[in-house]
Parts: sequence; C-alpha cells; structure tokens
Amino acid sequence: MTSSPIRTEIDYDASGKQWGTLNVPYSYNLSGWSQIQIPIAQIKNGDGPTVLLMAGNHGDEYPGQVAIMRLMRELQVEQIHGRLIMIPILNVPASRASTRLSPIDGKNLNRCFPGNPQGTVTDLVAHYLTTELFPRADIVIDLHTGGRGIYFYPCAHMHLVDDLDQRRKMARGTMAYNTDFAFLYADIAGTGLLPVEAESQGKTVITTELSGGEVTTSPVHKLAQ
Repeated sequence: MTSSPIRTEIDYDASGKQWGTLNVPYSYNLSGWSQIQIPIAQIKNGDGPTVLLMAGNHGDEYPGQVAIMRLMRELQVEQIHGRLIMIPILNVPASRASTRLSPIDGKNLNRCFPGNPQGTVTDLVAHYLTTELFPRADIVIDLHTGGRGIYFYPCAHMHLVDDLDQRRKMARGTMAYNTDFAFLYADIAGTGLLPVEAESQGKTVITTELSGGEVTTSPVHKLAQ
C-alpha cells in the first residue's frame, strides 16, 4: 500500500489465524542489517469489522502487553466475526528496557505520528501504523497505563472529536469497556499522538489507563482482556 520499509509475513487479506512479526530495519554499529521484530497476530473469519488492538506504545506499561499476548494465544478463529489484528508490544526496545521512550532514538512513539518512512526506528513504526494498519481498521484500541511514574485508577477514555457520529461510536466503545468510570477530554496534550492520527482517518478510537507502576495485577489483567 505504501513505501514503508517495514515488512511482515502476515497476509492481511487471508482468513484464519496467523502469527508473525513486523520487521523494522535497524542499522547500528554492531550490525548494518539488523531488524527489530514486533510481534503481531491476526484472526480473520468472515465478514465484520476490523479491530486493531495494541499495547506497549510506551515500554513501561505492561498490563496491556500481557493481556494481548494471552489473547493471541487463546483466541480461536470461530470466536471472531470479522478481523482482529493484535500487536502486544508496539515499542519493543522500550519494553525490553522498561522505559517510556525508545532507548534507541530517545523518541516517544505517542508523539511521532504520522511518522516518517525515512526517519528513525520510532518514526518507521508510527508511519507503518498510519499508512498500513489504520486504513484497514474500523476500530482502534490503544491500551495504556501510567507506567513507571503514574498510577491511574483503571479507566477507559476518549477524545471529544468534532464529528458527532464518530463521537457516538467512540462513546459506545468506551462505555462497553465496563470500567468503573470513563473520562472524556476535549483538548489533546501535545502533538503527534496515535489516537489523533487514527481519529483523523475516521476511526472509532478507544484508549485506556489501566493502573501503573510498571506492574500488572490479576484484576487489572482481567479488565485489560
């Protein structure tokens, strides 16, 4: 679809359950031809909406990462009507280092959208999502927590987009998450955010803050799933 240098063995049009990686080129002093491999799975079964489910936008936010990895293992084709694309760890270098920002280029993935196909590793990931995955999705779910520095009471939240039909869909999705409370926000803190890019493409975007402190607990894990 685009000029992204990221490659994957996933066939997004194929039915059934697939496992693979997004292979992000990474040239550094020890290897001129290295790759960063981002885990991805897809389940496609018949007609229905496409849901893009992601976590690990910030590396030190683990509940969503653990929950999606479990869903990747346990969900079966017959449980899906439509297409579910799952990426448990968007920012693999940061997840390995237990940091919010990528230790490779020092960038915040959630401030790099729409990305750049000629940029650094973090820019490449943002560009791939913007040009390859958001266009395929109807619903975009981005699971967050407070990470190392913040603890949030578990909640779902959404941005008050201008389009009223899109806003209604996002509100239904946010409330369906069944957290004790949800919050709506009118202003965006910063630029280059994943939700804003997906919203600009007309997607139903749902995000969460599921506790924090670089840990996950059984209740939070159940909520994330």
